[in-house]
Amino acid sequence: MRQNLADEHIRQTPFGRFVNQTEEIVEETGNFIEDDINSYESNVVGNADLQESNTPTHEEKPKSGFFGKRQKKDMPEPVQEIQPLWTGQTTAIDVIAPSSVDNGSRDYVVVDGIYHAYLYIAGYGYRTHNEAAWLSALVEAGDNIGISFSFKRMQRDKILSRIAQKTMINRSKMREVADTRSDFEELDSAISSGMYLKEGMNRANQDFYYMSTIIEVTAEDEETIERNVSDVITLCASMDMVCKRADYKHEQGFLSALPTVSLDVDLERKSRRNVLTDSLAAAFPFSSLEVYDPEGIFLGLNKYNNSVAILDFFDADKYSNANACILGMSGAGKTFLMQLMALRLRQQGVQVFIIAPIKGHEFAEVCERIGGKYIRIAPSSQDCINIMEIRKKTLNTDYEIHGDKRNDSVLAEKIQKLMIFFSLIKNDITQNELNLIDGAIVRTYNSFGITYDNESLFDTDGRFKKMPTIKDLYNELLSKDKTKDLALMIEKFAVGSLSAFGGSTNVDLDNKYIVLDISEMNEHLKALGMFIALDFVWDKAKESRIQKKVIFLGELWTLIGAAGNKLAADYVLEIFKVIRGYGGAAIADTQDISDFFALDDGKYGKAIINSSRIKFVLQLEEDEAFTVQKHLSLSDEETMQVIRNNRGEALLCANRNKLVIDIKASPYVYDLITTKRSDLENKRRRKMEERKQYDD
Repeated sequence: MRQNLADEHIRQTPFGRFVNQTEEIVEETGNFIEDDINSYESNVVGNADLQESNTPTHEEKPKSGFFGKRQKKDMPEPVQEIQPLWTGQTTAIDVIAPSSVDNGSRDYVVVDGIYHAYLYIAGYGYRTHNEAAWLSALVEAGDNIGISFSFKRMQRDKILSRIAQKTMINRSKMREVADTRSDFEELDSAISSGMYLKEGMNRANQDFYYMSTIIEVTAEDEETIERNVSDVITLCASMDMVCKRADYKHEQGFLSALPTVSLDVDLERKSRRNVLTDSLAAAFPFSSLEVYDPEGIFLGLNKYNNSVAILDFFDADKYSNANACILGMSGAGKTFLMQLMALRLRQQGVQVFIIAPIKGHEFAEVCERIGGKYIRIAPSSQDCINIMEIRKKTLNTDYEIHGDKRNDSVLAEKIQKLMIFFSLIKNDITQNELNLIDGAIVRTYNSFGITYDNESLFDTDGRFKKMPTIKDLYNELLSKDKTKDLALMIEKFAVGSLSAFGGSTNVDLDNKYIVLDISEMNEHLKALGMFIALDFVWDKAKESRIQKKVIFLGELWTLIGAAGNKLAADYVLEIFKVIRGYGGAAIADTQDISDFFALDDGKYGKAIINSSRIKFVLQLEEDEAFTVQKHLSLSDEETMQVIRNNRGEALLCANRNKLVIDIKASPYVYDLITTKRSDLENKRRRKMEERKQYDD
């Protein structure tokens, strides 16, 4: 097969493109077509000898013109190459490119309606000596301020030779300059800098870099952009850095700030500064810590860099346990933080229990508003939780996974708990009296058809049988001469002033948000109320190791402080130490730190602090702050931050991370959980105005 030179031609397409067309035309007999050569004779550039020698001689055939019809084979139509622009298709560049750009101003460029201004730190405008993370102040300056920090490593051999040459030239100039001239110090500084660079590269084996810092400031209007730019210039001046506007260069600044690693040449020249490896490492801008757990709850904003603080208490890979302690003085925001966490955990489907030893009324409105159950445990309350009620179906916590393979007696465990209850009623109770009460309890349950066999707990329809009450036990004690004296011990719970505790359960205990208010119990009954609340909560917590649950304990100092009860304190400490094994968390708040560590030489306070992986330290007085510093190993700076904290600010200690957060709630939630007097007054005023409008 031979190529016809006349077939190679250049043709212009409708889109202005020139396409080389090379065709091979073969006759069936293998001969070339002479008339094609003659037809395109004008397109062949001088090679007549080659045509005459290579073309065979045969009889003349009709010739066809340029637009004539071929006798043997039609010429294929040229392929038209269409540019992507003519297709109308949307490309990736079309998607990411801004829809509008206005670069007519000296001070900014407007991209898609957003004002962008760019500044740079002049090459001579850096401090000679900087501390570590000196760029962090700019990084944490605000949401509308961004940093584009670029650096480039240079070749050691070339740089060393240039430094040596420049130093030698400066020394020669210095010999000719008197020490009284102004440029003498400049030359001396340049020589010292050259020697410093040479020593660092030769002896410390450091590399030589050029770095540039571009600052991006954005705003939605011209007035705001000017104010933000002035703030950045002021901030840089406070750091002894010279920051300059990129006048008429904001478009180039916008392109340089894009993630293309392409810095404008002019901006790079103006902002270029030479550094060695250790100086470059000190520019690492991220010095503040942050807490961001994707599956966690929002707590507030990081005061160091305005990043969100999202904490996942149940992230077992990060936190060894989900327990937390909230420490703060009165009015610092402990109850606010506790209710905020309870609401947001409930939104995630977590079972929430709140036990309020004092000021339980502060939890009532939120509980009722979200459909929770507010239970008031007090002599005057109509709410009752039967202390003798059995709620467990099995003692096997893993029955959801493995099934109930054992038949350990639930009744036997319940009786052991009741022994603690009676010990709280009579502090000096003897072992003989406990034995008599034990027998009476067994007989009382037997009278309701309940034995040590777990099957006896249920009716034929699978529901729990009717449970005995304190009043039933009282009647049983009265029926025996040996136990009549013991009946007097619980008479007030059966038929006396505390009979509200002796009835059957009349509240919904299956709610996912339950508040147990024991604040109306006096000092003698506080331990009993706490036992009733914790007995129920602990039974529910042990039902499953899969279901997440949180037990909130308010004002813990009332339970484990100097006036606390050791049995109640032991119960609380057991919860903090054991609840992790049941897929739960215990969160407590307290004030009066010295009292928190008072009972039994601080045994309970220290143990609870050590069992809590997460701590919130709100505002404290100086003496209390120094006490917390000792137990939490805070630095002096962190301790002073605790003292300076405002209301609603907390030092969050999560693992080894310590940062200050500003606790935030939406306006609706804030209005629900605030305990501030002025906020409550405003709420009452709004309610009165609404009633007045309704009446009108």
